[in-house]
Amino acid sequence: METRDLWERNSLLAEAFCVSDDTVRQAQKVLDEAQADRTRMLAAFAVTVGSDSGVADLMGLGEREVRLARRTVGKEDARSLAKRLLAHEAQAPAEPGPEPVADPQEMPTAPQVEVQLPHPRTEEVFPDPVAGPASVQGTPPESVVWSPAMDSVLLWSWQSGLDLQTVAVELGLSSRELLLRAQTLAAEGRLTTKSTMCDDPGQLGRHRRDGLQVPVPDSPEGLYSTFPYG
Repeated sequence: METRDLWERNSLLAEAFCVSDDTVRQAQKVLDEAQADRTRMLAAFAVTVGSDSGVADLMGLGEREVRLARRTVGKEDARSLAKRLLAHEAQAPAEPGPEPVADPQEMPTAPQVEVQLPHPRTEEVFPDPVAGPASVQGTPPESVVWSPAMDSVLLWSWQSGLDLQTVAVELGLSSRELLLRAQTLAAEGRLTTKSTMCDDPGQLGRHRRDGLQVPVPDSPEGLYSTFPYG
């Protein structure tokens, strides 16, 4: 099989090997440069100290390795390298040390600024104005509390034409209070008022009212027993 055919059939593996080989070559080049630099530094150290065995013991190396490095680099080159390194170190600015900490008692105290806090807002609570007596147009307010049963009695008596004075006596009311309640019921549409009711409470008598739809009991005896019938 020809080399061309062999390459084409295994091109992927061949290219992968080429990439790995380039990586190793570059790494080997870097390693060689690092080893050469190491040898020069070791030679400069040995020439400056002047004792191969002393440098070997100090750095944990073999005396032969130190001597070989010094001979490979040369005494003059090693001494020149050492001078450059020492001169460069002398020209380099010293690292700034920590700044001295000032005594807290000697430090100037900042003027105290008085902060004025806002005072809590006090809201004045004004009492609600007391509503005065409402002006009532028409019928004055009633002092009697009317129950549904009392209204039923009044409505039934009005429809039946009974004497309202007698009804007032039975209910323990005055003729005027009964008249005012009758006017209220009439205003609500539950009772039909006539002009004869509004003349004088003393002239209340029998008057038949028609057209009023109110609940009428079966008999008046269940409500009061002294009502005269018309």
